[in-house]
Amino acid sequence: MTLVAMANADYTTSPHEAEGMPEFRSQEELDTYIAKLESDMREAAKRFEFEQAAKLRDTIRELRTKEFMFT
Repeated sequence: MTLVAMANADYTTSPHEAEGMPEFRSQEELDTYIAKLESDMREAAKRFEFEQAAKLRDTIRELRTKEFMFT
């Protein structure tokens, strides 16, 4: 395996990134989505996929800033 291939292997796209961010019509939809991402993050950490877990964590943080859209 070349060095470039190894470097590229470290960067994967999460299913959430590939799908794009869904549109949320209510706080409940946003909360449900965040709960799913939190579950996915914990599962990734259990599988020692720490980079994936960190990406999910960052997505969750970003979404939490949007929680105020519905208040």
